[in-house]
Amino acid sequence: MMEVGSARRWLDGLGWMVIYALVWALFSEGGGWSLGVPTILLAAGLSVWLGLRPWHPSLRALPGFVGFFLGRMAAGAWDVAVRAVHPRRPLQPAWLDYPIASPSPQVRLVLSALVGLLPGTLASRVEGDQMRVHVLDERQPWKPTVSELEQRLEQLLVPGRSH
Repeated sequence: MMEVGSARRWLDGLGWMVIYALVWALFSEGGGWSLGVPTILLAAGLSVWLGLRPWHPSLRALPGFVGFFLGRMAAGAWDVAVRAVHPRRPLQPAWLDYPIASPSPQVRLVLSALVGLLPGTLASRVEGDQMRVHVLDERQPWKPTVSELEQRLEQLLVPGRSH
């Protein structure tokens, strides 16, 4: 009979393999599996060895998160397209600090990764409760968008948090 801890580790490993395979498929456009499979297995094994648990997103929060994120991504793509066609469109780039409210390491990690896909923003580092963000135009309302992304990630990734 398999021990509970051992069964959990196998399930965690399987969960990590699914997550890493989805990430690989997304970023490699479904190719490169001869490199992807060993990389996925190594990453999943390392995650289990480090004792990390796979994320279990809230299915209730997922549709709202996806809608919000895809909408903001489309707005970002439109903004870049307009700036390419109208290069004289005013910019006021700046490095600014965003105060992270969430104590969750998962939310902080995913927030820092996804901020770059929002209109005119890019995260460079997280130190303590501050995330350093580069914005194309500091006059644009970037902070409320990042704040909403953080709140939606909190609802999606932190168990028991449904606002």
